[in-house]
Amino acid sequence: MIKNKLKTIVLATTLIASSLVASDSEYSFNSYSLVGIEGGYSSLDYERGSSLNNTQERVGVAHAGLKLGAETDNYRVFLSGRYFYDSGDTYDYITTYGVEVQYKFNVSKKLDFFIGGNGGLANMKFKGVDASGVKETFSRTLQSPYFGGDIGANIRLADSTVLEFGGRVMSIQAENTKNATTYRIGNIVSAYASIIFRWKMD
Repeated sequence: MIKNKLKTIVLATTLIASSLVASDSEYSFNSYSLVGIEGGYSSLDYERGSSLNNTQERVGVAHAGLKLGAETDNYRVFLSGRYFYDSGDTYDYITTYGVEVQYKFNVSKKLDFFIGGNGGLANMKFKGVDASGVKETFSRTLQSPYFGGDIGANIRLADSTVLEFGGRVMSIQAENTKNATTYRIGNIVSAYASIIFRWKMD
């Protein structure tokens, strides 16, 4: 079911991106390939407990990512992968793989703002705490699709280099239940910066 959802996300994003680019032929000769390196800080919220007692929790994680994409004067599409690092001992790993589609508002040749949507697949492995507050001796794994939004700004440092600052929300909304204790994963909210290298398509 998750694989089918992910295929639907990728197919829909491809069709939307293709139609957007094709709808404005004057931009077709201004197409660029993109490679971006991203770093940032994220907050993951979750709920844990039994049906009678739930606790709201939040953990801060640093993240790094790589994204490959393309853009015209007004549209941008990325395929991305990110790794989130928990300096504590709760999460062994959190990774996401997905797609971002963005619309750019060009203020000048050096500056634009963007807004967009994202979707993909999140994976995580972690050790929970049982109802009595004792650390669990086993690990939990979770794989779930996510959907969300992006907003930010791009500063053109040179024709081939762009500095990006942005914010992102990824809504996961998934559950993992073991030994009568349920973890409900909510959202990953990120602030990030990227250095993006661009070159003109042939």
